[in-house]
Amino acid sequence: MKKEKLKGIIPPLVTPLDREGKIDEQSLGKLIRFCINGGVSGIFILGSCGEGSSLTAVQKRAAVSAALKAAGGEVPVLVGVLETSTEKILEEIKTYEKEGAEYFVSAVPYYLSPQNQEDILRHYRFLAEHTEGKLIAYNIPPYVHCDILPETMKKILEIPEVIAVKDSTGDWSLCQKALFLNHGGILSGNEELCGAAMAFGAEGSVPCLANAYPEFYSKMYRYAQEKNIEKVIECQKAIIKMKRVLDFSRNWISSVKYLCARKGLIQPYTSYGISPLNKAEIEKTEQYLKENEKLFIGK
Repeated sequence: MKKEKLKGIIPPLVTPLDREGKIDEQSLGKLIRFCINGGVSGIFILGSCGEGSSLTAVQKRAAVSAALKAAGGEVPVLVGVLETSTEKILEEIKTYEKEGAEYFVSAVPYYLSPQNQEDILRHYRFLAEHTEGKLIAYNIPPYVHCDILPETMKKILEIPEVIAVKDSTGDWSLCQKALFLNHGGILSGNEELCGAAMAFGAEGSVPCLANAYPEFYSKMYRYAQEKNIEKVIECQKAIIKMKRVLDFSRNWISSVKYLCARKGLIQPYTSYGISPLNKAEIEKTEQYLKENEKLFIGK
C-alpha cells in the first residue's frame, strides 16, 4: 500500500482567542477559509505558532473541533501534540481522535528529553503502534533540547504510520542531508530555508507568515514544482526581508496575530504568557509594512 504524502504549503495557524481567552471559533473558521482560498494544501493547528504548549486542554479541544468543522475535509488538518512525556502525547492524541482528527504532529517529549536517537525512535514507534491516525514527526531542537538526525529521520519515515518529518532546525547542512537520504517525506519548517528546501526536493513548507499571506507562499511552491529557480530565489529574498517584521515585538507570535488581525481575520489576543504588541511596536510594524508589504502582494 502506497504511503500518503503531505505536499504544498501548510500554514502553522495562530489560534484566535477572544477577550476572555476562549477560542474564537468564528475567527478560526474565517482564518482557515482565508488560507484555503489562498491555495494552501493543509493547515497545522496547535503548533508553536498556535500556542499549543500554552493553551489549556479545554481550549485545545475546542480549537480542534472548530478547525475540523471549518476545513470540512477540503484539506488535511494537522494537530500539534506537544507534551512532556510519550504517554501524555498519546493521551492527547486519543482525545483528538474522538473529535475526528486524523493527522498528528508530535515532537519528542520536552523537559525530560530523549537521551539518544534510539529513544527518539522508540517514541515514534510507540505512538504508531497505539494510534489510528497518521503521524508527522516534528524536529524542533530549541524547544525539546535534542535533534532528530537525518539517519534517524530515515528510520522514522520507514514506520508506516509516519508520513512526514517537519524539520524546523534552521540547519541547512542537516536539512540538505535529510533531503538526500529520504526521497520524499520532508517538510521545511524554517522560513529562511523554505525556498532552497523545496528546490532541493522538500515536499512542502510550513511557514508562519502564510497565516497572513497564503497566496504568496502557494505561488512560491508552484514555482518550486515548476523548477523556476529564478522565481523561487525572488520569493526567498522577499521572505528574508518580510520576516523582519516579526522582530518588532517581544514575541513573534504576537506579530503574526497582528498581521492577521489587521486583515480583519482575527482579534490579536494572545495567551497569558505572550505579550501583545504595544503602541510603539504597532507603529514600527506598520511603518515597516508600508515600505515592504508590497513584496508579498502581487508576486
